[in-house]
Amino acid sequence: APRVNVIAGVVVEVATEPINTSGVFFVPQETRLSIKEPDGNIVTVSGGDLTVASGYLYYLYKPVTVGWVEYEYWIKEGNREDAETNGFEVYDRVY
Repeated sequence: APRVNVIAGVVVEVATEPINTSGVFFVPQETRLSIKEPDGNIVTVSGGDLTVASGYLYYLYKPVTVGWVEYEYWIKEGNREDAETNGFEVYDRVY
């Protein structure tokens, strides 16, 4: 997922696209998303907290703190595991 800039208080779709060795989307047996907020607080969600869409998984997150937000998706299927880290900058409302 590309890095983007968002305004504090706006809902962000934090997404991942798990694909198998054939390049086809699948829903992993286990999935965890950890979001590190600018103040150091870590929000962790998994399983049913994530929404399955057409070709990807996502979580609706509403940042309230200005600064850099980093997130990591971790997935496990059988004995294979993978992780993806990304982030975005949260700005104060600008009028």
